[in-house]
Amino acid sequence: MRQAANYNVHATESLPQSLALHFISPSGEDMDISGMTLRGAVVQDGVIMLDCAVTGVSTALVTWPRLAAGCGAYDIFLTDASGKEYPLLKGAVHVMSRVTPPDGTNEAAAVAGALDVSIPETEDGSVTIVENPSIVVEELVRQAEAARDEATRLVETLEGQVESGELVNEAVANKLPGALKEAGVELAAATGQSSLSSGDAADTWTIVGGYAMTWGDEILAGHLPDSCRLKSISTVYFFETPAANQYCLRVWRLTDGAYSLIGTSAYVSNLSSGQTATWVFTPGVTLQRGDKIIIQVCEGTEMTPYALGMHAVLTPSVPGRGLITEVSNPPAVNGTMAPLMTVVVDYDDGITLGGMELATARQLDSLGRDVRQSSATAEAAARTAGQSAATASTDADNAATSATSAANSATAAQQALAAIPQVDDAGNMTLDGNITAAGGTFDGAVNANGGINIPLAAGALTDMSAVNRLYAAGLAAVTDAFSVRCYPLPANCSSSNGTVFKTDKEPNSLYFNVPANSAFTVKCGLVTNARPMHNYSSIRGWVAPVRLPAVSAKFTARFGQMKTVVRMGRDRDAFTLVPDQAAGGYRIGEIIDITFDHVRDAAAGGYHIRVREIYYSNAEQKWKMKTTQALAPETSSNNGYPVCVYAVVYEQYQDGGYDTEDRGALWLLHGGNSTRGCVKIATVRGVHCFENIYPFSGYYLDMENANSWALAGAFLPATMHLHCNNVNPAYYGFSSMESNIIVSEAVEDFVDPEAE
Repeated sequence: MRQAANYNVHATESLPQSLALHFISPSGEDMDISGMTLRGAVVQDGVIMLDCAVTGVSTALVTWPRLAAGCGAYDIFLTDASGKEYPLLKGAVHVMSRVTPPDGTNEAAAVAGALDVSIPETEDGSVTIVENPSIVVEELVRQAEAARDEATRLVETLEGQVESGELVNEAVANKLPGALKEAGVELAAATGQSSLSSGDAADTWTIVGGYAMTWGDEILAGHLPDSCRLKSISTVYFFETPAANQYCLRVWRLTDGAYSLIGTSAYVSNLSSGQTATWVFTPGVTLQRGDKIIIQVCEGTEMTPYALGMHAVLTPSVPGRGLITEVSNPPAVNGTMAPLMTVVVDYDDGITLGGMELATARQLDSLGRDVRQSSATAEAAARTAGQSAATASTDADNAATSATSAANSATAAQQALAAIPQVDDAGNMTLDGNITAAGGTFDGAVNANGGINIPLAAGALTDMSAVNRLYAAGLAAVTDAFSVRCYPLPANCSSSNGTVFKTDKEPNSLYFNVPANSAFTVKCGLVTNARPMHNYSSIRGWVAPVRLPAVSAKFTARFGQMKTVVRMGRDRDAFTLVPDQAAGGYRIGEIIDITFDHVRDAAAGGYHIRVREIYYSNAEQKWKMKTTQALAPETSSNNGYPVCVYAVVYEQYQDGGYDTEDRGALWLLHGGNSTRGCVKIATVRGVHCFENIYPFSGYYLDMENANSWALAGAFLPATMHLHCNNVNPAYYGFSSMESNIIVSEAVEDFVDPEAE
């Protein structure tokens, strides 16, 4: 399979930009791409299609829409003349925030980058790229020439119509707009809200744990645009006893054969029979007509699937529509009852033609540069024609401009609608099924709130308070016995900018300054007075307390046995640790790379966190990388990420072997005004840790302080956890408290961007 080239894109918030591509053969000549097409997308707040256009025999242009500040990912594919699709480019998208508000009239996309792209002749090769600034000039010249040619053509056409008297016709000039309006051909803005209903009031009620349907199904009566944002869902609660806990609604969408979570509502609580429960989604869940979705009821902060009694209406039986007990694939649809709902949606700003919605603002944005350039060209040509046609009356010029603008707008809108495919969100989530043990079967995740039965030893006291004190003290002693403390070792701590570490603040801790307007890397080397260097290490996980300032930061560590190359002082999208592929030897460890974005994403409602896990696959005989995107929950206004993070936690429930799947997890412990203090940010493969090594010897911090003042950070004592009969109790302790904030996962071959 041909491999895409890696190219990271740096953009500015709310500023569309273009990437010019020049295709060359492996031998260096221009490559003819006639008959080929490009398509691509960027993942940020959902999937946004890129505007890809072939502009010449060997050139193309990719336009990035106006993006919000934050991090995302993109890829671009090339379809050859035979219809076969190949990966072309992929990478990260880093969008810097801006202070100056965007100018709404400045919509043209600037050509911000240019690449020479070489496609291999064989299907198992890799695409290579070289930055070539001269292409930018060539692209600007091409755009100017195209605009000139289009203007010349339109001028000649309009002048010919004026000379023939065609546009001077009084009926056309004065009556055409009115005639179009009477025929229902009228362009108008489409914006606002719709209130949809699943039917009239009914006394029937049923137990609803989840409901599957196709968005746009006839059970929802009311005006439903093709694209909208779900703002709220209201249902009437009915049951014999009040529902005293707090409940939320989660919306799932079918994507590539599996359901992925696309929205979670605010909580409602203390429901009484007959009460209307309104679940609000902020800022709204983007839906397209035809999306296959599931609306799921969940209870408590653990979001445990739950069933409520709701008023319902009888609906015809349709495949894929009906009641469900939990999200599955495909959903177990049963019954013909639909919850009685009132649904409020926002339109996306757009346009209608004769009352029919043509396109939304989001769809028109993807058309971007072409629509705006064509519009500007047409207007300039019309003005030139009007100036040249001295014999034409003012009314005739106005009629020509109006007719041309209307025709161009309608054509552009129709082309936009036809060119934009149905887009599904990336990133799937699989829910665990039932857990069966000797004591019984449990639905969903078992946690302490659900009641874990801990059997007492024979003959133990049965008085509750005495038993609790006795066994709590005993478990605390056992926990301490299976923990190994390790401390920062000054001789093994360093930085890329000559940082001086201070030891006079706290015992066994090192402090350091983060200078203003600086970017650098610091290394924390750890040592323990109980280093397990004999026989096998027995280490299954670790907790690394961190004290990070309010800056963009990255945490990098190696766990297990592998040789690595250290690269300090790079930007945070680069890799601080990479496998030493030339050294060979042990390949049974992994590298963990966690990137924090300290700027809150207002649209997404949280902070973006990216985890990159690098490991060796013996089955495939190659290095792999798993990238996980997480969205951190809100904290209080003065305790954002990563300031609020107390510790990074890595635990695996047992030895990882040589090729395993997800035997461990990464968590963050944090404070701030949040009820979710232990959040799961990634699942990890786990490592083979029955080795005579020191498996966790330290970590690296990369920081970018864009402030005009200095800040402070610190290295603190860490803890490693031993196993008991190849089981790590610490894993189950953290997992019982976790809130899962994972958004998406993707696995790909690892390619060292700096390898020769």
